[in-house]
Amino acid sequence: MKRILLAFFTYFSMVNAETFEDILEKSINNDLIKSKYYEVMSYEGDIIKAKALPNPEGYISFERLIGNNTSGNLTEFHILQPLRLYGQRKFQTNQAEKELQYQKLNFEAFKNTYTGNLYTLFYESLYNKYLYEIAQEEMKTSKQILDFIKKTYQLGETTKLDLLRGEKDYKFTEVKLNLSKTKYEESLKRLSGFVGFEIKDVEGDINQIRQMKDKDLTTLPQITAINSKIESLENSYKFQKALAKPQISIGFITKEQATGKYSAGLMLTFSIPVFYKNLGEIVNIQNQKASFEKLQNYQLENIKQTTAAIKESYSILKSQLEEIDNKVLPDMKAQLSLAEKSYKLRELTLFEYLTIKSQYYELLRYRADLLMQIHKLYGEYVAIVGE
Repeated sequence: MKRILLAFFTYFSMVNAETFEDILEKSINNDLIKSKYYEVMSYEGDIIKAKALPNPEGYISFERLIGNNTSGNLTEFHILQPLRLYGQRKFQTNQAEKELQYQKLNFEAFKNTYTGNLYTLFYESLYNKYLYEIAQEEMKTSKQILDFIKKTYQLGETTKLDLLRGEKDYKFTEVKLNLSKTKYEESLKRLSGFVGFEIKDVEGDINQIRQMKDKDLTTLPQITAINSKIESLENSYKFQKALAKPQISIGFITKEQATGKYSAGLMLTFSIPVFYKNLGEIVNIQNQKASFEKLQNYQLENIKQTTAAIKESYSILKSQLEEIDNKVLPDMKAQLSLAEKSYKLRELTLFEYLTIKSQYYELLRYRADLLMQIHKLYGEYVAIVGE
């Protein structure tokens, strides 16, 4: 019956466990991502406004003599249509389109950052689950040796001190097991809070190391976004220069003459930019453009240095992991197996055996820490360059 229940709970846990790919697919359309998406798409309204023609402007005048009972007379009416000359519509439309492109590329960079942070949080949960499994294995080993001690103690082949040491060791492993379980549950809550839905269990191979893909850093969205922003500002500059020129409107006018008759005709109006020629807006745009040009140079150099440092650390940690897997861990595992046999043959004291056992499981935990550092570096790399 116990085996049936264990098999059922194991199967239930596997069904509810989610991989990184499962969580990423479900969370890529969560409310946070949608919020950013709609924020970007709101800039489409600026393109519509840029393409639209300005509304006509009207003027109407009535006159009536004070004390006169006659109704008011229409004395003047005119309607004007402002013209968008000097490429204003083209420049404003280009500016709005480049601004939308800038926002879209920033959105792509945001999704890379989101994916990298999600990767790190996922592997923190997987790491804590791995530590929990190590604690379970250690507790199982301690239980086996405690059972052996109890049998030999009943036969009078071991001392009360060894029995107390065995019980203490078992209780200590039980404490570590409970602590690792709590940490795993806490990491699942942090992961759930980040993605916006509950995750009860994670599944994956923490030992699987992914390769960092080399990418042309100049094509990263956070870099190309700045190119779009600069182009947007260039068109905004041209638009403001066009506005600094005389603005012309054409229209229709009708007026009452002294004879009581009405005259009608076409009219042309224009502004005379004598005192102010959009100089403030032009200076503002010029400085914004210079700011983004400097920012682009800084960001590109910063990304180059950061990714190079990540790759170097990644390579060093992988080399350390390979050395542990190929040399240290097999030797330590063989030493533990030999120590257990030697203790049971009375060739080794319990204290010596427990010391070797403790060293073995500390090595496993150190190896787990090394794996977590590797996955954390990969998450940082993905946050910058994407997968």
